[in-house]
Amino acid sequence: MKIKPWNHYIRKPMFLVMLFVGVNLLNSCKDDYYYDDKEPEWLGASIYDYLKENGNYSYYVRLIEEVGYTEVLAKTGSKTLFVTNDESFERFFQKNEWNVTSYEELSITQKKLILKYGMLDNAYLIETLANYNSGGLQIGTAIRRSTSLSELDSIRFETGEQMPESEYWEYYRDKGIHLIDYTLSENAGTLPLVHFLQKPLENAGISDSDFELMTGVPREPGDAHIFKNKVIERDITCKNGYIHVLDNVLIPPTNIAEFLKGNNKTKIFSKLLERFCAPYYSEEVNLEYKETHPDFTDSLFLKGYFTSVNGPNTYPNGRRIVSDYLLTYNPGWNNYVNADGTTGGLQSDMAAILAPSDEAMDDYFNSGQGLILKQRYGTWEDIPDDIVALFLKRHMRESFIQTVPSRFSKMNDSENSPILVSSSDIVRSYIGVNGIVYETNAVYPPDDYISIYGPVLFSDDTKVFNWAIRRNDFRLYLNSLISRYSFFVPTDEFFNSYIEPVAYGKDVPGVIKFWFNPRTKAVNGTVYNYNIQTNEVGDSIAVITNAEFLSNRLLDLLNQHVVVGGVENGPGYYFTKGGNVLKIEGSDENIIVKGGGNIKLGTQCNTLQKYEQQNGYTYFIDRPIQTPLQSAYKILSETPEFSEFFKLLSGFSPSSKSAIFVKKANSSGIDYNIKFFNTFNYTVYVPTNAAILRAISDGIIPDWNQINNAADIDTQNALTIKLERFLRYHFQDNSVLIGSNPVAKLYQTATIKQTDDHSRFGTYPDKYYRLFVNSDGNNLTLSTESNESYGEKSAQVVIQQGLYNIMTRDYIFNNLPTTFREIDGSGNGTLFTSSSIFTSSTAVIHQIDNILRFE
Repeated sequence: MKIKPWNHYIRKPMFLVMLFVGVNLLNSCKDDYYYDDKEPEWLGASIYDYLKENGNYSYYVRLIEEVGYTEVLAKTGSKTLFVTNDESFERFFQKNEWNVTSYEELSITQKKLILKYGMLDNAYLIETLANYNSGGLQIGTAIRRSTSLSELDSIRFETGEQMPESEYWEYYRDKGIHLIDYTLSENAGTLPLVHFLQKPLENAGISDSDFELMTGVPREPGDAHIFKNKVIERDITCKNGYIHVLDNVLIPPTNIAEFLKGNNKTKIFSKLLERFCAPYYSEEVNLEYKETHPDFTDSLFLKGYFTSVNGPNTYPNGRRIVSDYLLTYNPGWNNYVNADGTTGGLQSDMAAILAPSDEAMDDYFNSGQGLILKQRYGTWEDIPDDIVALFLKRHMRESFIQTVPSRFSKMNDSENSPILVSSSDIVRSYIGVNGIVYETNAVYPPDDYISIYGPVLFSDDTKVFNWAIRRNDFRLYLNSLISRYSFFVPTDEFFNSYIEPVAYGKDVPGVIKFWFNPRTKAVNGTVYNYNIQTNEVGDSIAVITNAEFLSNRLLDLLNQHVVVGGVENGPGYYFTKGGNVLKIEGSDENIIVKGGGNIKLGTQCNTLQKYEQQNGYTYFIDRPIQTPLQSAYKILSETPEFSEFFKLLSGFSPSSKSAIFVKKANSSGIDYNIKFFNTFNYTVYVPTNAAILRAISDGIIPDWNQINNAADIDTQNALTIKLERFLRYHFQDNSVLIGSNPVAKLYQTATIKQTDDHSRFGTYPDKYYRLFVNSDGNNLTLSTESNESYGEKSAQVVIQQGLYNIMTRDYIFNNLPTTFREIDGSGNGTLFTSSSIFTSSTAVIHQIDNILRFE
């Protein structure tokens, strides 16, 4: 560490005071000590005496005297004072925001504001202003400092149009209300000032051009500024502190919320922000104020903006505020501290707001991307609060240091989406006590407005899906602008035919109608009897309010209603995000959608409205898409043409390692699941009964009679493994459908190669054998790994019987369906609403005219 010379410390008043006291103590036993009644001349004058004797600070001396701080600033102590000379005051009286033209016109309150806001309660050189303590000494990082001005020194009285236009203020609109800005402590705090010093600017990477754009004032290396006021004389040493001279009179700025409220250029944005605040009564703050103002008999209220951290998250009546209505932070909190705790406290950072001008707001609303808002709501005032909150949060920045102009190109919002701001967007800036306001000539809408989520967010007819999206944090997925999607959205009117999968295989099948409850702002479900054979819906039998259950089912639906890449290439088959297959018919605004369940039931989903968004298309449809309710096991077991293949599949002991069909307590489907299906999509090729019987007859594969009648256990085990490996070769990763785009590709099967023998497709040992699939869209041919022919080397999907493109879905529930009560509440077990869909695997089944061999 560099050792500083002795004369460095001589300039420190606190050191001088300590030295003086120490000498005095050492000599206290002497009755005639020289400095008992006289201070050393080398300590210099007090702050008050220096200003009075200088002759150039007569206005400031009058402030000190009339505010009652003569004694404080004339005695030994520890103060820092930012002052202005008489010449600066004369300029101030020519033009200022208070509209005073002489010293005599200043009120006593205004005098207090000037004096106490320019005063710090410790002695700081300009150099040491950059340091602060927060779990240790933080050197060269401070940009703010608490002053001697209490928030109670600047209360305001508001009535009528001065007050926010929301229900929380109506009671006070005519009678008026006394306000101070929100404080987190039991006592009112002090107003901070913002200083720009060389070392903190360097450490934060803030350039001189950044500073000029933010303040409108040029800066040179080494300059020091309080807000945009330059320090023209620094470190004047007095016996009780330091004096720093500013080039302009320092008037306390307001916080960023109050600036926006008073700025005639940002009225629209400010009115949106003011929706999210309310008056809060604090008995402690009222007692504190009345101690110094005993004549005050009214009540004083804190103005708080709704936020989850560092601000109120309940309404004045104590009711908790839903997260959708909470802002990023409290812009009315003067002592703002970044909520993530990484900035070290008040001193090291503050907030920022990108505030579009009224002109920019009007341009956005009446043209381009914002036009959808106007078409939906008519005016900014009529846009619902939850939608406005998304807009505001996009424009609210938690870190000033991360929002300086040189970092504009790297700025992302809280959801890591870029905010495309350029320096040319900035009309002007304002630095307040808790942050900076950039008035912009552009609007930065949230991705919610321009993504495929936008039409759902804005519509009154899609509240069910909107609730599900918010509840499951599905916004981030839908808002991704780097991908393209088609999003199918059942409108609320038609959200009445969801066939409940857990109940599908139980004694009381049911369908659920989802509906939005305006009182609770949540989705409820009404359960109806359902006839599986006739697809008829009967009487209502129950109402479900369990949000976890409803959210789980709707999340499953969301995953099946999004197609990555989109369906705009025309009719055909497309995969959803959840792995299910949709059949698309029609085109443009007349798209028809069918899931595997719709195809089975003979139903379809028709397009009601189509919206083109930045990352794809949103389609409002007239019913939920129904995915398959039949498992692969169900189809294989109940289709006569698949009976010989099913006999072989079902012969394994359910508890054996070779089992194909499984039913597990903690991962069960409607009936049995395919053991090696794993949250993916598959193809199952089922040889005709004749092909299976021929293979058995020719000794290619064993049947279960042959296995069970084997002479010894080793032979039996060997035959079982042979059959298992043969069967698994008919299960392929990835679903391939007839009617899709042409394909010529190798796909993995479920059989692992165990030898290093050469195979047709060069599969390595311990890797899965493969199939070559060749399809022109109308026919599908398979080539196998086998080097020897068995009849034909290839197999072909049988089109004539119609046993192809059969869609299945193997659900995974949190427990066996039999452990839950019936959907109407009857029976034994846990409540039906405790059931949950964990995941699923899907498969498409084709009949083929030959067996598949890998050996």
